[in-house]
Formats: sequence, structure tokens, C-alpha cells
Amino acid sequence: MFLPGSHLFAEEPVVPDGAIDPPGAITPDVTGTDTVLFENRTWHTGGINLSGRPRIALMLQYGYRWLHPVDDPATDLRKDPALTPIEQQLLGLPDRRPDGSLAKGSGAAPIRSWWETRLMTSASTGQP
Repeated sequence: MFLPGSHLFAEEPVVPDGAIDPPGAITPDVTGTDTVLFENRTWHTGGINLSGRPRIALMLQYGYRWLHPVDDPATDLRKDPALTPIEQQLLGLPDRRPDGSLAKGSGAAPIRSWWETRLMTSASTGQP
């Protein structure tokens, strides 16, 4: 269920007394093979699943590393000493100095280094 245009609201949508959803909220007609993409500030909620099949959800979010995560299910995973620096970065290793200040650019170092090494190797071997 979505409230179209709500990503532009300056305040939360108002649900009138006696209603369960804000005016204008819609439930798109999706099938088991459809994909729904939306801007993450859009008011949304999971509607009742009447399909008789389990729903599968994959949530991806892109944002600058300096944005603080709202929820972080990978916190315990990042403590695994066997993780490579790239795996730590992909699990959201904080891009912060010990004093809490932003360590500009250091959070991307593992993947950036891997990519640059890959490019140099490709150039020297002539292979992609």
C-alpha cells in the first residue's frame, strides 16, 4: 500500500479519526512476478496478502555512507574476524573515526582498491 506523492510531504500523512489509512492511499494490483520500486520517503505499508502464497521481499537502499542507518541487522555479522575488508564494507562498516567524526572516503577504500587493482590487471592482460 502506498500514498502517492507522500515523498514530498513536509509532515507525516494524517489518518482521519475512524479510518485506518490516510486519504489517497492505494494498493497496487501486483502479481507474483511483479516488482514494486519506490522512493524510500514514500509512505508505504504491507497490505494484507490474499494471494495464498508467501511474499518475497528484497529491500535495497542506496545512500551516502554518512547517512545513519535506521535499522542495522548486520551489526553482529560485522564482528566476525574472518570477514574481509570488502565484506565489512558491504555489511555497512561505519565510516567514522574513533571520535565519531566522518572519515571522508575511507569507508569506500576496500572496494575502490579492489576495483583499481582489477582495472590495472585487465589493462596489463588485455582481458576485461
